Amino acid sequence: MNRILNATKLDFYTARSTLKLSALMFMLVIVIAAAMKQPAFTMPFVMIFVTYLGGTVFSAQEKNHSDKLYGILPLKRDEMIMGRYLYALVIGVFSLVVAGVLSWVIAGVLNVSLDPVTFWIALAFAFVYYGFAVGVAYPIYFKFGFAKASPFAMLPMYLILLGFMLLTRKTNYLNELSQFVKFFADNMYLLPIIGIVGGLLLLAISVLVSDSIYTRKEI
Repeated sequence: MNRILNATKLDFYTARSTLKLSALMFMLVIVIAAAMKQPAFTMPFVMIFVTYLGGTVFSAQEKNHSDKLYGILPLKRDEMIMGRYLYALVIGVFSLVVAGVLSWVIAGVLNVSLDPVTFWIALAFAFVYYGFAVGVAYPIYFKFGFAKASPFAMLPMYLILLGFMLLTRKTNYLNELSQFVKFFADNMYLLPIIGIVGGLLLLAISVLVSDSIYTRKEI
């Protein structure tokens, strides 16, 4: 466990310069959410940015040729992978908590309604999206590297947008959406459970995929 934590610390050290951009990211998201008067959008928007920002550790690793450094350290490849996903989990959870607080601040400043159901739906969706996006992007990064694979990192967002467009083409989608919201309004406790379990499950599957890819890769 200590070696996994050391790998995570090394990732934070490697990506320290790009992580400083998180303040700019939060400012941009605040402006967007405030302009749209949709404070709940703060959480999904932040997680979209964090997915890319967190992936820049692969870019820094490539530029600094850190693969060779990881190779000489007393770290097994699976420990390095676990450290990388722990790094992603830490910055994801931290960013989501900050985004959640900001959504209530924006709602208060703009005097816009933000009901608990909308908040928890947005939070659950944001974390599941993050698990899905990281789950797709990281194995691709491990396989091809950041420079070659970065265009494909946005694939999860495109797939979700495509799914949403297909959904809106259904004539009764508004009725189904209303039933969806009503169900979770009556069972609000399920939202954080779905968000946490769904996000972590997607990350866990991705860890296994990345492990099968990276353990066979030559450094």
